[in-house]
Amino acid sequence: MSQSLEAKIPSESSLVNEELKKNLKMIFERLVRPVCLKAVLDPEQPASVEMGSFLKAVAQLSPWIELQLLERGEDSEADGALDTEHLPSTGLFGENGYLGAAFLGVPGGKEINSFVAAILNAAGPEKELDQKLLKKIAKLKKKNVIRVFVSLSCHHCQSVVTAGQTLALLSPNVECTMVDARLYPDLVEKYKLSRVPAILIGEAMYMGEKSLEELLALLR
Repeated sequence: MSQSLEAKIPSESSLVNEELKKNLKMIFERLVRPVCLKAVLDPEQPASVEMGSFLKAVAQLSPWIELQLLERGEDSEADGALDTEHLPSTGLFGENGYLGAAFLGVPGGKEINSFVAAILNAAGPEKELDQKLLKKIAKLKKKNVIRVFVSLSCHHCQSVVTAGQTLALLSPNVECTMVDARLYPDLVEKYKLSRVPAILIGEAMYMGEKSLEELLALLR
C-alpha cells in the first residue's frame, strides 16, 4: 500500500455506521480462513476515495480480512486479474491468487449484501451444496466471464451478483464482477443498457433476475 495513497483515504466511511459495524463483526466471526481485498484506486477520483474508506472500515472488523489499497501498475497480480481501465476496481484474493469475484464501483446500498456474501463465501465455512449442482459446475471447461450491471437501489441485483460470484468461487473457469452502471457511462453506452440487472456473459447480454441454477445453465 503506497503511503501517498494511504494518506489520501480516510479510515472511516459514511457507508459503515456503528450499527452496521456491529452486525458485520458478528457475521465475520464465522470466517475461518484469510481473504485479501485488493483495490486498485485513483486517489483523485471521488468514487475511489469512497471505496477505499469503505474497505478500510470493513477490513478493521476482522483479523481474517487483509486489505491492499493500490494504484494502477503497483501490483501485477491485481492488474492482471482485474479491470483496471475502470476504477475503483476491487477483487478477492486467496492464498493461490484471484478468487474470481470482483466489484467495479462502490458496493453500497443494496449491494453491500453481495459484498459481505462474497467475503463470507470466500473465507467462511464451506457450504453444503447439492451434489448434482456441484457436478454441473465441475463440468464447466471454458472460461466464463460474467459482469452484472447493477444500480445500488435495485432490489433484484444483489441476488444475481451473489449467484454469479458463488459460481466464481466454486469454479476456476468462472469470474463474476459487479458493475455499478452509473459510474461507467462508457460501458452503459457500449452495451446499450437501459435497465438492471443486466448480465453480460462474454458478449451475450441477458436481462433480469437469475438464480444460481439459471446462471449456471447459461455457462459453458
